[in-house]
Amino acid sequence: MDLHYTPEEERFRANVRTWLEKNAPQQRGPLSLEDGKTWQRKLQEAGFLGAAWPKELGGAGLSDMEQAILNEELTRAHAPGVPGQMGIWWVGPAIMKFGTDAQKQKFVARILNGDDIWATGYSEPGAGSDMFNTQTRAVRDGDHYVVNGQKIWTTIAHLSNWYFCLVKVPGMGTSKYDGLTVLLMEMNAPGMLVKPIVQITGDSEFNEVFMTDVRVPVENRLGAEGEGWKIISGALVNERNGIASGMRQDEALQRLIAAAKKHDKAKDPLVRQELASLAIACAVSKYSGFRGMTDGLQGRLNPHLSAAMKLAGTSLAQRMSTAHVDLLGAFGQLYENHAQANDARAAATRWLGDRAQTIAGGTSEIQKTIIAERILGLPRN
Repeated sequence: MDLHYTPEEERFRANVRTWLEKNAPQQRGPLSLEDGKTWQRKLQEAGFLGAAWPKELGGAGLSDMEQAILNEELTRAHAPGVPGQMGIWWVGPAIMKFGTDAQKQKFVARILNGDDIWATGYSEPGAGSDMFNTQTRAVRDGDHYVVNGQKIWTTIAHLSNWYFCLVKVPGMGTSKYDGLTVLLMEMNAPGMLVKPIVQITGDSEFNEVFMTDVRVPVENRLGAEGEGWKIISGALVNERNGIASGMRQDEALQRLIAAAKKHDKAKDPLVRQELASLAIACAVSKYSGFRGMTDGLQGRLNPHLSAAMKLAGTSLAQRMSTAHVDLLGAFGQLYENHAQANDARAAATRWLGDRAQTIAGGTSEIQKTIIAERILGLPRN
């Protein structure tokens, strides 16, 4: 693994850094939907969105190294995320791989420029993360499917206009894979109902989605009937990679060190020990990512490594936010607005929000099973 950057790569870094200094929003934290779309379009126009997507489909066509440098600089600039990140992380790649030419022309460019915001419908109340137990049914009726069912924990469904939804087409066999199919559904279609779920943070990022006799054109099926698991499993690899790369560990570590100094705890031996432990974990995470990227460049990357990266990244994020709240002491419990709670409220919000990260994209227990079976080769019980 060569950790040196070429002169061309350093020039790319300098260009990205200069552009971000001039264009990155100064607001810390999430942007409004419209401001987020504006920021997303700026990134897309600059060639910094859809980094690995082919240029003919509107992507930036960057190399893996350029994409890694771009991610580093976005983190360094504290640049906010974009509202269409789920479409960019996994819906777009799935459409490019499995979609028809008409679907690519219809959806891909609109994903990048933020015209379409996508939600993904996998989990169900009676199935959880067990996608083979999907109960949402899609019955063929001429040139349409009629869809009935319910999804839960659907992120940003209330902001989305399209739905990447896993359904089951009845009568295709007895295997657990049979009938699983992906439909691209309009969120405002008749029979679609979105109900926000109030989370522990007080926000409502997650939603329930109810589908009652929703008619979906057959032309909006992604891939063939019964190919749903193949499509979703690839999308989940991208989702887990996206979640892992979204864990800005170095930024969180610097925030924690700054808090220790601010609260006169930087010389506390127990605090220093915890900071050292977290710094080591951040370095392990960072260089594991470099190793994964090197394996990818050499064509030897195990796709299931995304499970390990996701498990490690989300667990470390929880350690970080817990350490921050602990360091603040009594102020770490101040969640409501308070004269002395500006940084404490942000820390408490992160601590509460990070509880969901070991569930999103598949629970930690599922990731451990994947690691055991598909990376370590251990037998099933």
